[in-house]
Amino acid sequence: MADGEQGRLMTLWYLARAAGVVTMVMFTLSAVLGMVMPGVRRPERRFWLQYVHRSAAVTGLVLLATHVVAVIADSYVDISPTVLVWPFGSGYRPFAMVVGALALYSLVLASLVGAARGRLAASASFTKHWRKLHIAASAGWLLSIGHALLAGTDRSTPWMLGITLGCLAAVATAGAYRLNASPARVWRTQ
Repeated sequence: MADGEQGRLMTLWYLARAAGVVTMVMFTLSAVLGMVMPGVRRPERRFWLQYVHRSAAVTGLVLLATHVVAVIADSYVDISPTVLVWPFGSGYRPFAMVVGALALYSLVLASLVGAARGRLAASASFTKHWRKLHIAASAGWLLSIGHALLAGTDRSTPWMLGITLGCLAAVATAGAYRLNASPARVWRTQ
């Protein structure tokens, strides 16, 4: 293989890995902010937390798309675009690909629901069910952690385990804060 081709393959591999890791971190930030926001009383602080929450989610989605495209474009592993609709057919860790595809679907659903929230706020039916639909973000986040632990080439390295455990600890801490803030109020639809 020519040096140019090898360099392109390594660039895709690094891009796919980096985009996947930073995606997980961005969705973790978004999840943490989403969990602590109901406990914040000051409107200006809530505004900025909401802004960063949404920005982290959008950044995560862009990086998620980058991760998927880079993984599919990388010819070193056998992952074709069909993995998005039939992940069991992947030649590379099929169960991990199923978990990743489910994470992708959940996170995209949550982002669509989140984006539609303001536009559909007048609909009593949508408002009533918004929280139940937006919980797909939590499922997607948890599935992305599972995907990272099952599929990543660096999944067992100390630095990747540290990042993954840090993400888990951050969400667990935010969940504990939310539970302690005001259990009766914070779990209702905002």
